[in-house]
Amino acid sequence: MTTAPDYDLLLTGGTLLDPAQGINQRRDIAFKDGEVAEVAERIDAARAATSVDVTGKLITPGLIDLHGHFYHGGNPSAVHPDQICLSSGTTTGVDAGSAGFINYEAMRDYVFPAHRTRLLALLHVSGVGLANNRLLGGGLHDMRMIDVDQTSDAIKANPGFCFGVKVRMHINAVAAWNAHEAMRAARAVADQAKTRLMVHVSGTPIPLPDVLEFLAPGDICTHAFNGLPENILDRNYKVRKEVREAADRGVILDVAHAGVHCDVEVVKHALDQALPPTTISTDIHNPPPDRTVYKMNDLVSKFHAMGMTLPDAIAASTSTPAKVLGLENEIGSLAPGMSGDAAVFDMREGNFKWLDMAGHTQEGKVRLDTFLTVRAGQVGWREGRLTQMGEC
Repeated sequence: MTTAPDYDLLLTGGTLLDPAQGINQRRDIAFKDGEVAEVAERIDAARAATSVDVTGKLITPGLIDLHGHFYHGGNPSAVHPDQICLSSGTTTGVDAGSAGFINYEAMRDYVFPAHRTRLLALLHVSGVGLANNRLLGGGLHDMRMIDVDQTSDAIKANPGFCFGVKVRMHINAVAAWNAHEAMRAARAVADQAKTRLMVHVSGTPIPLPDVLEFLAPGDICTHAFNGLPENILDRNYKVRKEVREAADRGVILDVAHAGVHCDVEVVKHALDQALPPTTISTDIHNPPPDRTVYKMNDLVSKFHAMGMTLPDAIAASTSTPAKVLGLENEIGSLAPGMSGDAAVFDMREGNFKWLDMAGHTQEGKVRLDTFLTVRAGQVGWREGRLTQMGEC
């Protein structure tokens, strides 16, 4: 009589870096029925249906990208989620306002279910999200695009899918004379839906302190480390008082790199003044030809090169965004019973260089290259290719 294996998948020999558990040691990790089943110094490979030797490699919880654009096919800037996320060790992606209350249902019912990556959403305060950006340059040139009640109702009707509301404070997205009204509307949506508010602050047409006044604990200031006018530093490169006060009251300072929205020098000044990013995210999208965007594994590597410890950079990409989303009991850690989402990286040593669109470069000696990504207890990416994971 054949005995069924105890586990579906086993990773052996790697170093587990799991900030939520305070682990940075050699561990074997077993998965069963989509969840983490056991974490131990040694687990017999014979107990698993599939075993992968990852000796010498780094294992982390699956990365969480708090700001990307994953409405693939819904607008031209959105990327293919599995190709981008699973290839970078990212198992959860949050779409930051690609759709609004008018057009989110296709994203929820057709686009997101077609992918293996766990995909969540923030609805744009504009009813059609980013659908009109290519023609108009932004979503709020006509303030009639905002309906507070219908947006908040859509968020409340979609727990587990909608995790907040997004508004873009950018000179090309909303006129200066309408910006405060747009912020008030977004705040009203968040309050009515009892959810979080994410605000794009790079290139804001109104003073940054005005924007920060609208943000409550748990709200997200995204593109926080941009180098455009009205950034987090004053003219003496000191962190502005209002920014420090916002961080102290629990406002999330999110990277949302995007190539154009994160300045190396701003980050370095902030790190020197003990103001690190709360969360590391990509703002991944299909960029114009002259723009360099990075996936999550490269951004973890870049921020480590800029001075964050590797555990802190991993925490900002796993356990912390899980807490921001209120999902810390499901994702962001590889404790037994958590979702079986993991990333395995080769720690490449060499001379690496990362760019920003301000012309600055950051050099580093270590880069995390994705070797394998586990999503819901199955291998979804391995050594440069998506793998078959069964039916969606």
